Amino acid sequence: MRKHHIPISWPQRNPRHSLFPIPNAVWEYQLKPIEFVILSYLCCQHSHCGANLSPEMVAKGVHKSEGTVQKYLSDLEVTGLITEPCSLAADFWSADGGKFFTLPNGIFLLNLPPSAFMVYAYLLLIEDRKTHTCHPSYNTIAAATGMARNTVIKSIGILLEKHLVMMEHSQYLDQHGLKWNGNNLYTILPMQRAMDVFHQRQLCRLELEAQRRKLRRQQERQTHHATASVSASP
Repeated sequence: MRKHHIPISWPQRNPRHSLFPIPNAVWEYQLKPIEFVILSYLCCQHSHCGANLSPEMVAKGVHKSEGTVQKYLSDLEVTGLITEPCSLAADFWSADGGKFFTLPNGIFLLNLPPSAFMVYAYLLLIEDRKTHTCHPSYNTIAAATGMARNTVIKSIGILLEKHLVMMEHSQYLDQHGLKWNGNNLYTILPMQRAMDVFHQRQLCRLELEAQRRKLRRQQERQTHHATASVSASP
């Protein structure tokens, strides 16, 4: 039977099918953000249908050019994380005693910058599964993802703007009664909220583009009529 890869944009009714696992061992490889995104996409497809993907399919799934994807697929193959063609290595999938964390399928539809994608994945790795919260410092996130602190801060801003997380500032008193800023408290928001915001913004963008096209046509007609009137004048 022919296998097909899963279109990430399709709605998933079964909650078990709306998430996919990634081995915890992925953090040991110190991957670049774009490598992490590509590997995550392969994990998603492997988990749901075990599809054999082409670089072209992966490129569409992660919103990158096929040439870019082929380059980083080669790098992932060198590390031993994948094998030809675009398949996860068995040793990687069973690494770390089979311990996994999960990401939502819909994360690929949002087309996050790779750095923001990786930071989001790290927050899901360390979140409290009952409260969906965590409070790592910027430096802790930077050390885990291999990114600069400023890049982490920018990535957090993107996650907030996309309604993927909520952030609360915290403070504490030291033994001398002095108040200090503590680590931020992050709450992982339901993916459906982020998806709703994404689709609403897409709709608004389409409506704005339609209005601009209509305005351009009106201006072109006015210009045409004005030119015709000048040409018809004696």
